[in-house]
Amino acid sequence: MNYLAVIEYCGTNYEGWQTQAKTVSRRGGKTVEDEINKAIKIFTGTDVKLLVSGRTDAGVHALNQVANFKLPFFYDTDKFKIALNGILPHDISIKNIETVHDSFHATRDTLSKTYLYKINSGFRSPLLINRSWFVKEELNFDLMNRAASVFLGMNDFFNFTRKEKNEKNKNYNRIISEIKICKESYGYDIFIEGGGFLRNMVRRIVGALIFCGTGKTDIDCLKKMLKERNFICNSVCAPSCGLFLHSVKYKHKIYC
Repeated sequence: MNYLAVIEYCGTNYEGWQTQAKTVSRRGGKTVEDEINKAIKIFTGTDVKLLVSGRTDAGVHALNQVANFKLPFFYDTDKFKIALNGILPHDISIKNIETVHDSFHATRDTLSKTYLYKINSGFRSPLLINRSWFVKEELNFDLMNRAASVFLGMNDFFNFTRKEKNEKNKNYNRIISEIKICKESYGYDIFIEGGGFLRNMVRRIVGALIFCGTGKTDIDCLKKMLKERNFICNSVCAPSCGLFLHSVKYKHKIYC
């Protein structure tokens, strides 16, 4: 039986989604995947392999992460959800469990994902600590929107990702279908939708938008960063605390 779970979590205390080699860190080496695996094992007595829509990095949150796993037997999905939530720590919650076709694969079948990045500006909100990036400078909304349009469509995001060792002949082309910037009482919500993302890509796009909005860089520099590899531009990788996996789109459904 193939189960699909929609998961919400606060990533502050975790090294990200994926199980990792044990390391010494301020988060203690914990991962979201580890906690969910443990909860399933406690309730079912079975080890499972979790397949996920996309791995989130340390400190990144999720509103609607999608994962699937297989068990050799059927559970009532409502009771299953309640049982797992009774085991999981307070910062991870199963929002829904459903059964899906045996061939469903949460990673391979993803059509697009939307990330949300929260900017706290104007006043520093205590309620948004570890849930946003506090930007002291005044932001130009129109400039940020103009900068956002530069990233739309197919582009080479070589300059907008964290490089891993031994990455040879890697394809850095990705398609961004929409970037939407919404004014909020606490600042801005930035939504970025695409078919796939490189590591730190969303955070580097957000950093570029904010630097344009504060006048620290300009749109022409962003255009050059997308056309000339290793072009140096005044920009930054936005902190992980403001990033949320917002929604995941599949052929059969959008989880949002």
